[in-house]
Amino acid sequence: MEGGNTLRKLLYIGILVIVMFFSTAEARANTVDDSFEKATSVEEAGVMDLDIIKITAGITKKHEVTFDKFRNISGEAEEGMLITFIVYQDDLEDASKLYTQVVGTSRLFSQLIELKEGNNYIIIIAQQEDDKKAFKFRIDCKDNTIKKKLEDIKIDNILTDTGVSQRSSLEILVK
Repeated sequence: MEGGNTLRKLLYIGILVIVMFFSTAEARANTVDDSFEKATSVEEAGVMDLDIIKITAGITKKHEVTFDKFRNISGEAEEGMLITFIVYQDDLEDASKLYTQVVGTSRLFSQLIELKEGNNYIIIIAQQEDDKKAFKFRIDCKDNTIKKKLEDIKIDNILTDTGVSQRSSLEILVK
């Protein structure tokens, strides 16, 4: 039984390390490039208000992590606005994909972009007449084998083990 508790402790430590890694990745991502406009997010509405355009789905913050190979970015903008999406990976700007569209009378836009494994940088350029702004985002696309490994981890509730009180379970975990 003692070996099970050691294994459980190692599992919790591993999960803690993974959580800490992903939380510090966002802090590092926020320092990527300050030459682009700052994105402000209206979290309660699920809208990222970028002043000249509003993103309502597909990107919720400057840096995200996903297992998905595609992302649909949609939002609202003024009629006639030219919106360009440039997608590239680390230092591969020459191999970038370019998507362009003009916002119609509905004032809505939507663009499906393809993501590759690794860091994907998305630059959204919004231009209407002489007003032009660019915004940079990063989506880190992880390998699906990592997702499968995480899904296969089974965690038993340590507080409901038979014969062990909740207090002693916590004491075991802390030791």
